[in-house]
Amino acid sequence: MVQFPKRSHSTSYSTFFSTRWRCNKAQADANAAATLVALLALLIIFYLLFIPPEFRDQILEGNQTTTTAVGTSGANDTLLLATPGTLTPLDTKDIEHNIGAVYLFAKENAKILETRTSLYVRTTFMRQERANMTFVASDLENTDNVLLTFRATTRSSGRLVIRLNGNEIFNGPVTQENVEPLRLAKSSLLQGANMLEFEASRVGWLFWRVHEFGLQTAQITADVTDVTQQRSQNSFIVSATEKNNVQRSVLRFAPDCDVAKVGKLDITINGHSVYSTLPDCGGKVTIEFTPDILREGENLIIFRTEKGNYLVDLIKITSEMKQITQPVFYFDIAQNILDDLKAGRYRVELRLKFLDSKELKTGKINVNGHETNIYQKEADYKRDITDWLVLGSNAVKVTPDEQMEVLKLEVIKKR
Repeated sequence: MVQFPKRSHSTSYSTFFSTRWRCNKAQADANAAATLVALLALLIIFYLLFIPPEFRDQILEGNQTTTTAVGTSGANDTLLLATPGTLTPLDTKDIEHNIGAVYLFAKENAKILETRTSLYVRTTFMRQERANMTFVASDLENTDNVLLTFRATTRSSGRLVIRLNGNEIFNGPVTQENVEPLRLAKSSLLQGANMLEFEASRVGWLFWRVHEFGLQTAQITADVTDVTQQRSQNSFIVSATEKNNVQRSVLRFAPDCDVAKVGKLDITINGHSVYSTLPDCGGKVTIEFTPDILREGENLIIFRTEKGNYLVDLIKITSEMKQITQPVFYFDIAQNILDDLKAGRYRVELRLKFLDSKELKTGKINVNGHETNIYQKEADYKRDITDWLVLGSNAVKVTPDEQMEVLKLEVIKKR
């Protein structure tokens, strides 16, 4: 009788748990793999959602286009990318601003400041009647020879008293109808409103007396100098190109005047004094001033004198310009790219991005000695330059007719 060896209980349990552990581990590995696959699928879906549509279509349709670095044979390569910024014309000629002749003079006019048809003053022992007359000195500095005139049609014993702004200027008898003009001292006048007060002197203890004066056609006259023509303002325009490239500024003029009858001549540009002296009448004057006082756009030049007559002629402001060098942008063409271009598989396009689409932009583009013109308002410029390219180094230069803002310059290889 064959007898089988007996298994111990410990051996059976060990075998059971070992088998169970291996099953659990296999199941865990399967779950981890499934999770990883799901995560990868989710990432691919998100990738397809967020890439540009044209690339998504190429991937889904299996038609992929490779974009390579400069000098490789991929499509739509950027061969050159630059930011030129502000470009300035090459014209380095001096810029001249001619200003018309200026005539400076002072004109003196006799002017009536105030008129009163009649004034009446009367003083008795019990009562005193006064009269006032107000006039305006609007430009006291240029007002001279101020006179009070009147006719005394009614006169009596006693004295006529006149005060100007509270200061007594006349106190005496009036014995005739036509009274000598009374000069009003400039030191007693006020800028603006002034007041004359009229009254008859008191009768004192002679209570039966009456002091009275009747004044007809009372008038204040003065010689007023019109100094508005002693100042002349003119303007001239400075372009951005001139402002950014001027290295020396010169003012020239020829003053015609009588040196014995004129005061100093003052000249300012944008509020900055560039000349203030008695000029050589009949000669020519040349003044150099700092270009820093010039500003882009409108500039103001003012001529002024305080005395006499001037004719200022042949006025010219000259801006001497510094030498301007245009930037040149370089890029390389490899042999394989040149072969593709000759075979017609690719074209090369020059693109410019301007700051605005309102101003007319004019100028020239030079590619390896080949020139083409810019004449447009649009912000984007494109030009095929395939036939102008050579093996190795290639050069692009943009020369504007007026100052130009170029945000971006690109050379693109495209199908």
